[in-house]
Amino acid sequence: MKRSFLAGALSLVIPGLGQIYRGRAARGGAILAAAIIIGNLNIIILPLISLANPVIPPPTTDVRVVWAYYIPRIVHDVVSMWSIVFWLWAVVDAFRGWRDGDQAAERGCDGFPTR
Repeated sequence: MKRSFLAGALSLVIPGLGQIYRGRAARGGAILAAAIIIGNLNIIILPLISLANPVIPPPTTDVRVVWAYYIPRIVHDVVSMWSIVFWLWAVVDAFRGWRDGDQAAERGCDGFPTR
């Protein structure tokens, strides 16, 4: 049980680190790479929003205002939400992986219980 908490805590600090600690380096590396890509998307989108747009949009019905003001903010919010969901999934995956691995070890390689 201590291993599962440690794996979950490692993935809480750095997504994918708990999977690497569990011995699933490829899965952990993929999660880490995805977290870096998602984080960089947020870093790229946020300055575009703050530099290109005023704080309060001008009152107009022009379609360009919608595309220039609201769409980048919606994209940023969606990417932020999914990055949080992805991060929590990585923590749960690292935590539950030990339990699945412990059950497989108890069954043995052929699926029958070992004595």
